Amino acid sequence: MKLRKAKNSDVFPIRNLINEMASRTDSDFKHGHMLARSLAELFEHVRDYTVLVDAEDRVLGCCALESQWDGLAELKAVAVHDSAQGQGWARRLVETAIEESSELGIECVYTLTNKPQIFGKLGFEPIDMRELPQRVWSECTRCPKFQVACDEIAMTFQGTKPKPTLLPVVGAQAPIEVQQIAQQLQQLHAGNGNGIANSASTRSASDVARGPMQSDGISPPFAPHPNHDSSTT
Repeated sequence: MKLRKAKNSDVFPIRNLINEMASRTDSDFKHGHMLARSLAELFEHVRDYTVLVDAEDRVLGCCALESQWDGLAELKAVAVHDSAQGQGWARRLVETAIEESSELGIECVYTLTNKPQIFGKLGFEPIDMRELPQRVWSECTRCPKFQVACDEIAMTFQGTKPKPTLLPVVGAQAPIEVQQIAQQLQQLHAGNGNGIANSASTRSASDVARGPMQSDGISPPFAPHPNHDSSTT
């Protein structure tokens, strides 16, 4: 078995592996071990993925490193097929992603996980969720745990933190809680009576979380952190 970068033809087996893990429940993870991924999302981000393949080039594991802004990336979708577990491949996948982040000049790698003991052994340390860019919380609204009880915590590799001046806000509001983000997204998707209807057809959830669109069609996703004194930069 070996690791390599994912190809377009790997998307279907990656989806099957991730969603099979997402469908599993037990006494500790009543709503699944990870977030399911759509084919559209995977095809769009296939270059973020590293895969574990066997001698027949069948996908038995995966891991994604998604660059999100200056010096910031998310580690996600770490999954290994049952037949390849217990051999250290999950660690190898994560280590490969960390090496890739260094090559890309990324200073902070974070993950959202319900298995902190595992990621702790890989060099990740817990941080306050509110220290992360709030655009990442847009994924929370499609997680089955969101309306029940979220069991995930935020962790960053070696305890690094995002740059304070690059923390995105929703519109002009900062800070804002997850529930408020969900309400904004739901209102936009349903139509709020102000001419905004079915925005999901033209903007993704992450786009909505970034804020209003400018006249040139480019969303201004980032604003100074409320605790940051711009006069010092």
